[in-house]
Amino acid sequence: MENIYNLAEEYATQFIESSDFKRLLELRDSIKTNLRNTIVAFKTAEAKYLEVKEYGKYHPDLKKYQTEFMQLKSKLYKNPFVVEYKELERKLQSKLDSDLNDLKKSVSNKFKLSIF
Repeated sequence: MENIYNLAEEYATQFIESSDFKRLLELRDSIKTNLRNTIVAFKTAEAKYLEVKEYGKYHPDLKKYQTEFMQLKSKLYKNPFVVEYKELERKLQSKLDSDLNDLKKSVSNKFKLSIF
């Protein structure tokens, strides 16, 4: 059992020390620092839009808040830092998913072999 923990710790260490993960952390910090005002504006617009949306399509300012929210969302998600961050996030998640599936297959095959 201890061997499994050691392997898991080794895998986690390799993952965390990878250049992609380190870049992801750099981007996260850059986003927090450089896009603070954009994020605050986006979150504020999102909150207003969700509040107005509760009243449905009959609220007189729904279209205004919806448009403002969509524009700020587009501005935020088209920022080069955010684009690169999202791409790396997907890449790392895909690697984790793939590795987990490989582990499942390996464990499943060993379990099948031990039954017979």
